Amino acid sequence: MKFALTTAISLVALAAAPAFAQDTGFYGTIGYGNYGADDADLGAVQLRGGYNFNEFLGAEIEAAVGVSDESTTISGIDVNVELENSYGAYAVGRIPFAEKADVFGRIGYVSTEIKASAGGVSASGDDDAAALGVGGDYYFAPNQGIRVGYTYLDYDDSIDVIDVAYVLKF
Repeated sequence: MKFALTTAISLVALAAAPAFAQDTGFYGTIGYGNYGADDADLGAVQLRGGYNFNEFLGAEIEAAVGVSDESTTISGIDVNVELENSYGAYAVGRIPFAEKADVFGRIGYVSTEIKASAGGVSASGDDDAAALGVGGDYYFAPNQGIRVGYTYLDYDDSIDVIDVAYVLKF
């Protein structure tokens, strides 16, 4: 009897392991984010690494490097604005709503550096802020998917980030 119970529990655990593997574990993303502020829209390549503790809760870190700057006019002066980099850490809450899809919310803290130049003079500044985001994932394969998200960076002049990324679960 004891052997049969142990065998049954082992078989159930082995059968359930693939389902658990889909909802927990490490993942990474690579994508493009548009950082929109009052005077400029800046583009960046974003990299994320995360870990899902269970199907509902996880954590992730994010790094972005600017790849698209913008020229704008501030007080009659042409200014080139570019995103140097941005780094953040987030707590992530997920709600699976279909076998291949979920929605998420995230809250975290970011540090962003922006550079501006005009007339041969340049200056850069960095600042830290709270960040709130929402989005969704769709998995077209068991460990590969697409992610779409929106993040609000709470600076004095807030920044809205809209991003699209490829997701790979490890």
